[in-house]
Amino acid sequence: MSHSPPDRRRESFDAVASEYARYRSGYPDRVVDDVVAVSRIGPGSPVLEIGCGTGQLSVPLAERGAQLVAVELGPSLAQNARRNLGDFPTARVEVSGFEEWPLPDEPFDVVVVASAFHWIDPQIRLAKAARALRRGGVLTIVHVHHVKGGTPGFFADTQPVYRRWGLSDDPFFEPPAPEEAPTMYPELDECCDFEAVERHRFEIPRSHTTDSYVGWLRTDSLVSGLDPVARQGFLDDIGKLIDTSYDRHVLRNFVYDVIAATRIR
Repeated sequence: MSHSPPDRRRESFDAVASEYARYRSGYPDRVVDDVVAVSRIGPGSPVLEIGCGTGQLSVPLAERGAQLVAVELGPSLAQNARRNLGDFPTARVEVSGFEEWPLPDEPFDVVVVASAFHWIDPQIRLAKAARALRRGGVLTIVHVHHVKGGTPGFFADTQPVYRRWGLSDDPFFEPPAPEEAPTMYPELDECCDFEAVERHRFEIPRSHTTDSYVGWLRTDSLVSGLDPVARQGFLDDIGKLIDTSYDRHVLRNFVYDVIAATRIR
């Protein structure tokens, strides 16, 4: 993959909400456990989640006792999240961009953002997250890196398909090695609203069948930006590659960053 046209748009996820609900797997238990630990989430903790999607992290947080308010830009994604949180009557999902969402009078113990912080206006996100927190509360960000590893040869074999359908213009593109994944949101270390920044990193491969991998790609904002004919052609080519060369099963390797910063007391 390379980062070429078409443009990525955060609104694109709502158009594929059903695929998002079906194919976007939840976060690994090790990652969820670390989020809960560094955020100090316990029974009754008031937690704000920004960009909850269909509830991939929301549900395990609610299961661990968080009193959850989730803000999601996409109405279809939010509808799915409400359905998935149906067993937790105190959980609430509101449709809004975080930038426009009016903060409640009572601050939260935790603000958590999984795979969505990069979509929020960088001029607003840290200051508003700080205002949403009580003093001593925790902002926790989860960021996922695509890294080298997984099924040998698969990534290289996909690159001609990306180039064929206009998703890459770099024939030599490679993801970083796990240990070279970039440090995300270094501005947190200098932000006057936060202190005690912790960074934890987990390298975890994820297993896919042809169906689950192609379904996952359907939810990618870059793929969603293709015209329908090109999008289907791209997905068909990836599916054929996995079926014919990889016996309908591949591994992709990821690094999960958990970044926690304490609101200055």
